[in-house]
Amino acid sequence: MNAPLTPAQLGQLPKLHVYVDETGDRGLGPTTSTFFAMTALMVPAEDDWTVRHTAGGLRAVINTTKPLHWVDHFKAKNADRRLWAATSLAQMPSSRVVHVIAPKEAVRLRFPGLHDTSRFYNFTAKWLLERVAYAAQSWPGGPRFANVRLGHVRGMDHDATAEYLDRVRRGLHDQYPVPWQHIKWPPTWVGTELDGIQLADIHAGILNVALTGAMDDEVCAENLLLCKHQLHRTANGQVLGYGVKLLGSSSFVTNRCWWKKWTVA
Repeated sequence: MNAPLTPAQLGQLPKLHVYVDETGDRGLGPTTSTFFAMTALMVPAEDDWTVRHTAGGLRAVINTTKPLHWVDHFKAKNADRRLWAATSLAQMPSSRVVHVIAPKEAVRLRFPGLHDTSRFYNFTAKWLLERVAYAAQSWPGGPRFANVRLGHVRGMDHDATAEYLDRVRRGLHDQYPVPWQHIKWPPTWVGTELDGIQLADIHAGILNVALTGAMDDEVCAENLLLCKHQLHRTANGQVLGYGVKLLGSSSFVTNRCWWKKWTVA
């Protein structure tokens, strides 16, 4: 087994830029969304120009100078815009995507400790960053050092989230090994003016449309399937647990008619 990389060696690794945003809400009441999800868009630093190119191109096409927001600029009535967005994202050749999905029913029944919205967010963020760490460690072409930036969430104490994640990183909550050394610490929370956050928001919005459709509705996932080749997967092609992580039973996603198509690159 190879010796762990030293901090100096890790700092010399090629960089990976990671942009994170969310979809759904963190509430568990009867009128809330059926799920909460967080999405990470991962782009090698040398290809980060594709982030600016894609976001700038989409803003030009829809004729706005404001930051892109799925709920504002890609409404259901604008099906052409949704297709443009998915097609543009799919053409980013080296980017990879990770989704962590938390169905609310599973949270209500099996995870009473997550009924607090801050804990719910923190736990979901932890699972997402674990996947990012694994992806950075096993990145095609060699390991990377990930710089993670998350979209700012109104009403959240992000300092408290960072403290929780640091305790996790130091092994004070979980005992299973995670290659946290492949993430620059601490992660930071930024506004939507960052192009990468805007694109992560669009990826999350495309996922939302697919997951709010019926289990036997493949049309709702058409745009999601355009980006299926970007799902992070292991060297042997495994997606579940890596590119897609579920809180509770995976059947919330795997029972959908489009699941198998989504997992084939």
